Amino acid sequence: MKAGLSSDGKARVKASRGLAVLFLLLTGIGVARIVSTYHVFSGTWDEVAHVATGMEWLQNGTYTLEPMHPPLARVAVALGPFLSGIRWDPRLGMWQGGNAILAARNQYGHNLALARMGVLPFFMVGAFLAWRWTLARYGAIAAGAAALSFTTFPPILGHAALATTDMAAAAGFTAALLSFIYWLEKPTAARSAAFGAAAALGTLCKFSVPIFLLASGAGLWLWRRILERREGCTAAPLLLAGRGKIGIAALAAMAALWSGYRFSLGSAAESAQRPYGAIDRLVGTRGWAHEAAYALVEAKCIPARPLIKGLAQVREKEERGEKSFLLGQVRSRGWWYFFPVALAVKTPIAGLILAAMGAAAALRLSWAGKNWILGAPPVAAAATLSIAMLQNLSIGVRHVLPMYSLLAIMTGVGFQTLWRRAGGGRAMARTAAAALLAWQTIASARAHPDYLAYFNELAGRHPEKILITSDLDWGQDLLRLSSVLRERKIPFVSIAYSGAAELEHLQLPPFRALNPYERATGWVAVGMMRRFTGGIGLPDDGFQWLSAYEPVELVGKSILLYYIPD
Repeated sequence: MKAGLSSDGKARVKASRGLAVLFLLLTGIGVARIVSTYHVFSGTWDEVAHVATGMEWLQNGTYTLEPMHPPLARVAVALGPFLSGIRWDPRLGMWQGGNAILAARNQYGHNLALARMGVLPFFMVGAFLAWRWTLARYGAIAAGAAALSFTTFPPILGHAALATTDMAAAAGFTAALLSFIYWLEKPTAARSAAFGAAAALGTLCKFSVPIFLLASGAGLWLWRRILERREGCTAAPLLLAGRGKIGIAALAAMAALWSGYRFSLGSAAESAQRPYGAIDRLVGTRGWAHEAAYALVEAKCIPARPLIKGLAQVREKEERGEKSFLLGQVRSRGWWYFFPVALAVKTPIAGLILAAMGAAAALRLSWAGKNWILGAPPVAAAATLSIAMLQNLSIGVRHVLPMYSLLAIMTGVGFQTLWRRAGGGRAMARTAAAALLAWQTIASARAHPDYLAYFNELAGRHPEKILITSDLDWGQDLLRLSSVLRERKIPFVSIAYSGAAELEHLQLPPFRALNPYERATGWVAVGMMRRFTGGIGLPDDGFQWLSAYEPVELVGKSILLYYIPD
């Protein structure tokens, strides 16, 4: 006869079910908040390109439009429009073709929502991994707080509502890092294969994931070595036990990466690129050696050729830089302190406080217990931020969005540390913990629906003096502009807009595009990006003449509406 559970066992099962219900409830609320923003915002800069390239992968089985981003997230955002019967016209290319997909059947909002729904699974996976990681290593109270934090961080909600690659990168990085920790803890063949596959899937989400993973792995290696050298620590030398399993992880990673590019084979060069000057100089311009060399470079024998080409394009863009804005300055090669500033003003202050407390508590537990895994979130977060600070691209907190999974875990640990404080002041500590979590929740609710353009209290009333590019103005407020112009019965407007959307699809009144240094009278709508940076590839001061006028209205969070008298 099967014995029943004890009273303690029943209590644990009930608590476990309650925690699971809480997680599902928080995640469901997060999904509802995300979906409710779909009809508010027009397409942002990158959404058009991601939808078009994903559609090419689904429709033609090729990936040639723009390999600078990997295909997984792009396929996910193109899947909804594809299943609805919409197709991409190869004659239109990436930008125009992507806009045609969104405007198909005269259902712009519907098609854009279908594309954005492709990101929801990544949000749910990211929330689950942050919750499960915290539950397994720190306990139930920390896990509940971590789930609440992850599902209320405005940057997470903002980018989970867009058909882009950033939310996918956050989920992919968390999965790869967690798999690495499990592998390092016990490098079995199964865990090796799982780690290789997870690392590959993260890479297929965004090319920054393997860089962050490598930096985090190095940080964890260093932290483990420090603990190993402590007197009395009996941990085995790092990687010694798993040395024979690295090959399994590598094979799994290569197979998963190649599958992401549909097991395609490519050549080093195409016949349209003839003649090849380097080959001609080496073997001459005719003869059997010349023909053999040409045939060799054009032979389709390179697996996942777009992957190699995409990585080369990323490196080129990193070296070249891109126009960015910070604290009133415009540069093309960024600032080393861009991401610390961005995190400081784009994250709820309560979350920053709890995360700092949680980082200290996790490191303290890790040091006292000689358990390197307990210190993994703050160590990985520090490593990720450090490597991000070395890059030239400073174009948005979205580029370090993978850090928010780690911040959520640390927030949960910080909350639990306060909640479980022993001795005098326990009631005050619990009150402070509850107040901080409530502060973050309220700040997130007040930001609705402008999660993308959220700034905390440190930014003051003019966040445009701190950050703009993709943190404030990513071209998302054109639908709001259309509504405001109709309400004001404005018959004609001059528009300076920084984005990829085609204005003809957005129900605007008659308009004209306003160029840099071109003065206009009457109603003028200017995006923050154009107003304060000039726009990508344009002069920085092209719209400084507007400084002589006060805007009539701020449309959404990113468009300034002026009336310029004759």
